[in-house]
Amino acid sequence: MLGDFKTGKTLARDGATVLDDYTDLGREWQVLPTDGKLLRESSAPQFPELCIEPEDPRGDRARRLDESSITEQQAEAACAGLKDDLDRKDCVYDILATQDMDMVGAY
Repeated sequence: MLGDFKTGKTLARDGATVLDDYTDLGREWQVLPTDGKLLRESSAPQFPELCIEPEDPRGDRARRLDESSITEQQAEAACAGLKDDLDRKDCVYDILATQDMDMVGAY
């Protein structure tokens, strides 16, 4: 559903048409009455009403490291009290990703 896992291509319902625009992809895969009921309850919008589109369907995912105010060393120091290595690594990642030192409280 939605594409080819191996190639990363986003495909239409026919399994052959490649859709590079995420808005077009979303419209193509909107649940139709012919698809049957997938969930217990239906909520708006329902076909033929179009789905609500995000302002930027691809999202702003680029990391701008030059805008980071918290260094890796600061994050590591904040998470140093965690005993589990994996928790400590996750803690550092979360702090750097969110730029929020309070993330250490989640561990």
